[in-house]
Amino acid sequence: MQGSRSDEYCVDLVAKGDEDFHLTLPYAPARERARLAALFALQVELRRIPDAVSEPPLGEIRLHWWREALDEIVAGNRPRAHPVVEALAAADAVDVFSRELLERLIDARARVLYAPRYGGLPELAAFLAEAEAPMASLALGRGGLEDAANAYALARFAPLMAPLLAGEAANEALRRGRAVRATLKTLSAEDAGRVAFLFLTLGYAARSARPWTIVKRLTMLRGMMTGDC
Repeated sequence: MQGSRSDEYCVDLVAKGDEDFHLTLPYAPARERARLAALFALQVELRRIPDAVSEPPLGEIRLHWWREALDEIVAGNRPRAHPVVEALAAADAVDVFSRELLERLIDARARVLYAPRYGGLPELAAFLAEAEAPMASLALGRGGLEDAANAYALARFAPLMAPLLAGEAANEALRRGRAVRATLKTLSAEDAGRVAFLFLTLGYAARSARPWTIVKRLTMLRGMMTGDC
């Protein structure tokens, strides 16, 4: 994907920071890849904040900086001099619908600053439903994939964020798998391309935290060709 330096920054950040998002971009409609790369890059930036600060108030400051930057884009102000902000503005990636979902991502990330551990699967699932799952709706540009996105988030992130809950989370993701598959099969080819990472849900549930890059690529290709994960 060729574009401005901001676009290139976002693509490079996604390539380094999230393999699933990076693999999704080629399947997305060409006209929307810059928008998706900017949104995916923002998520990578937000995820890095808790580990980048020495104490919670410093993380809150960084999160608030992103809130203000997004508000300025919605207001039509000149974007701040940050490549992800510039890319979001240039791609018209932030409107009233997306701004609300992005706020959820930011607010949820603040929780990790203060309480990085989870008392059980319901607590972890509730966090992921706010901190990760909204990205599917952002990529799609509308709601309707919440259950599928929640299952994906559980299967992918539980082993990384709460290893002791990984088995329980995998079982829950597999339990939801039938509904996820049915939902994905209803998507048009373009919509499926926008959220191709969701085709990896059952693969994550089956493999826990083990690497599976090659199989992952084949799974996503199969999903795009057949609509089945």
